[in-house]
Amino acid sequence: MFRTAVGILAFVLSTGPASAAWDLQQGSGAATTRFDGGRYDLQLSCRKGRGLELTLTDGTGRGDTFRDVRGLMLWFTMPDGRTDRWPVDVGASGATLSGRVVVSDFNLDFFRHGKGFRLDAPQTGTVFMEGDMKGTGAARLAFLEQCGI
Repeated sequence: MFRTAVGILAFVLSTGPASAAWDLQQGSGAATTRFDGGRYDLQLSCRKGRGLELTLTDGTGRGDTFRDVRGLMLWFTMPDGRTDRWPVDVGASGATLSGRVVVSDFNLDFFRHGKGFRLDAPQTGTVFMEGDMKGTGAARLAFLEQCGI
């Protein structure tokens, strides 16, 4: 019995979550949501009065795949198949790309209710990450409450 319980516990602890979720931090007029895509880390953050910013970090510290990338495209897919895209002009600083994101309530509705997303660089054809939208509803509310967007 004890061995069975230990075996089940070890299996549960080793398997981890089936898919990643968007983490959220908020307070004092700011909110940040983050998606860990393995090699790449995506953050969307806001500060009251400053809008939304995207930051993509290469976890290897090299940033070699960011060469020639001047823009990113975030694609969101709704459960009914509709899609929305957010073009983002970015600048590089070492292993990080960042840029301001211009969004409307319509765009943020796709973020809040979406089923999946993809982040790519149209110039190079590189797909940096794909994932689900678990946790984006809370992030959307935090953007509204903390930053007014």
